[in-house]
Amino acid sequence: MANYQKIADVVLAAMDTEEKWRKTWTEHAGLQRNFLSKRPYSGANQLSTMITAHVSGYTSPFWMTFNQCKELGGNLKGQKGTPVMFFGGNKDKETGKEYKFGKAYTVFNLEQTGIEIPEPELRETLLMDPYDVPRALVVDVIDGSPSYNLLTDKIKMPMPGYFESDDAFKATLYHECIHSTGAKKRLDRPMDGMFGSEEYAKEELVAELGAIFLCASLNIPYELEQHASYLKSWTKAIKDDSNYLVTAVRQAQKAADYVLSQVDLMEQQEAA
Repeated sequence: MANYQKIADVVLAAMDTEEKWRKTWTEHAGLQRNFLSKRPYSGANQLSTMITAHVSGYTSPFWMTFNQCKELGGNLKGQKGTPVMFFGGNKDKETGKEYKFGKAYTVFNLEQTGIEIPEPELRETLLMDPYDVPRALVVDVIDGSPSYNLLTDKIKMPMPGYFESDDAFKATLYHECIHSTGAKKRLDRPMDGMFGSEEYAKEELVAELGAIFLCASLNIPYELEQHASYLKSWTKAIKDDSNYLVTAVRQAQKAADYVLSQVDLMEQQEAA
């Protein structure tokens, strides 16, 4: 719990910084990742580094540990790191029972290290048609105020022209797509909470975080002003129990991964 709290504290501190949250995050398309392995972070680690980059004004998506920085000749004097988690597990040879564990460690953004920053890669949106996502999920999109109906398995969305930007339209559409992954035939999350209930609030948090992860995975610039105001309503719950945030992040990552797997499957089938 103490390890999770470090990541929760990053989120809470950012939520309390109003002027920082009001910036849009259009410069942060793409996933945060380790500088050496180029492997993207996931779940709580993606959220922790993503928020730190936004609040601190880092445009580089690359991060490294203290030892990695030292090996590359960098300098971290006076720099504050960002907490992430390493997850592992052991199996009892006698009982066969698996034990999972999490260990906190610290990473630093490339811009903190004094190491030469490589030229940014040109970002190419991986999906040209935003409707490819609901199509991959086999979910119909009909006209109406943004929502997902569990009983009919349909998404309601206004036309793109009603939004301030294409990115705002995609973020809202993907929020509803994440909701649709909770259906019993997909990931089967609790979806029967009434408006204002704790169950309803948790599902909304999952959908909002999932939309952030999905946009980042698809290299779509996302305007976190609207996401931030949404997330602030969960500040008290996160302060009371850091596991509330971690559980939501885990479910959101699982939902985003599921969506991406269905998109990949659709593209493979259409290419065959």
